[in-house]
Formats: sequence, structure tokens, C-alpha cells
Amino acid sequence: MAMKLIYWNSKKQSDFKTIECILGEENPDILFLSESNKNLFEDNKFYLELIDYEHFENPGCQRVIILKKKNLKLSLAIQSPFYTSVKCLDNNIFIISVHLPSQMFQHMDGLKSHIRLFRQDIDSLIGDSSKVDIIVIGDFNVNPFEKPMIDFDGFAASNSVNLRKKITHLQNTKELYYNPTWKLYRENSFPGTKYFRRPSASAYDVLEHHFLDQVVVSYSLSQKIIEEKIKVLEETTTKVFFDKMTSSILESDHLPLIYEFKT
Repeated sequence: MAMKLIYWNSKKQSDFKTIECILGEENPDILFLSESNKNLFEDNKFYLELIDYEHFENPGCQRVIILKKKNLKLSLAIQSPFYTSVKCLDNNIFIISVHLPSQMFQHMDGLKSHIRLFRQDIDSLIGDSSKVDIIVIGDFNVNPFEKPMIDFDGFAASNSVNLRKKITHLQNTKELYYNPTWKLYRENSFPGTKYFRRPSASAYDVLEHHFLDQVVVSYSLSQKIIEEKIKVLEETTTKVFFDKMTSSILESDHLPLIYEFKT
């Protein structure tokens, strides 16, 4: 079975035509949106239906909106202010979309603590990485290589598809996740989904482009995937999201992230 997921932090800068363009041309099973207004989709419900999509209500999470294909069967799973989760009834995969706190107002240690608690929620309320098929997609507000994502006491997400099932540290054992977002570092013209310098206007951190938007996959699902593709959406036939000449993001301050896989 194949699935295609898109996540986009739109920063409230898009109109319905932009969303319609993404749905029409990319044809995802689910489009997750952050910093968007759900009234936009209620007001355009008729046009969504014309292209066989619908707004899927997820009370309990205000930071992520779900648009899905009408024939895709979902059930709500755990909800929180910072993430939403659904279970796809056709393949028993849990899909979690996140919009975690911003680096602008949080210390990295605070973000790591938040991500650690998020991972604990998944383990206790949905299941173990080695036993349950789980995908997490969204704005983590840290890079794949930063400590909140890779540390044992963070999310524990590996850069290898041939990952270990679990690791043990001082008699504590934790199961790992696979992070396919690392594949996107092959592109060096714009290696990221968001552009910003940090700390503000200083040269201390030389990074300019960041993959704050990521995908992580449970060990169980990673062993079943026979084909996967991950990419950043730079343009469609009617919309340009990224201007290569100026290295500027035009429609938001994030670019849409697309992940598709086949099991």
C-alpha cells in the first residue's frame, strides 16, 4: 500500500487557491497545515469536495489542521495543544503531525525536554517503535542533527534506515526511530525547509538553512517500507514557493515537506 503525506507551516500567508493547488497537483492522502485558519476550509467546503477532499475535525489540537481524501478512513487518536494524531484504518498506521514550540522563545534544553515528553506520550499512549507502525511529520523546530532529535534522552531518531531496534544506556533501554529527512541534505542550493540566522544577527551560528520540518518513522514501519520519497515542494505549475535567484521563500517562511512511501 502507498501513502503520500504533506506538511506545511503556512504562516497564515496563503489563500485557498494555494492550498487547492497543492492538493490538485500533488494529490496527497493527507495535507497537514499549521498556522492556518480552519474557517478557510469550512468556507470553501464545496470546492474541497469537488477535488475529493474534506476537512477532518481534530478537537484538542489547535496548531495542526487536517485535510484528507474523502475516501481515506481515519479515526482520531491522542490530541494535544502541540500535536494531533490519527489512525489510518486501511493499513493500521498511526500518523502524528506536530507543531512544536519555537526556538524564538525556548532554550534548546527546554525544547529537548518537550520533545522527550512528546516521545514518552507516543510510547505510552500509542505503542513501542518496534511493535506499532507510526509516522511523525511536522515542524519540530529543531534540525535532524540537533540533540533533541538524536539523543537517547531526546526523541532518539537515527539517520540510518538500517538502524538498531533499541539501545541501552545505564540499564535504561529505548527503541529508536528512523529519520528519512537526512536524505534531503544532498541538496546544497537550499538545504532546508526554513531560512533564518541564529542567534539573531550574530555570526556565532553559521547555519542559515534549517530542516525544522521533518519526518520520523517507527522501527516497525521502517522495516516494512519497500520504497520511499521525501522532498521539499519548491513550485507547482501555478505557484512558486521558493525563488532560487534570491534564495527567498515566497508563500510562507516554511516550504511544504512531502513524504510518500510504499509497503
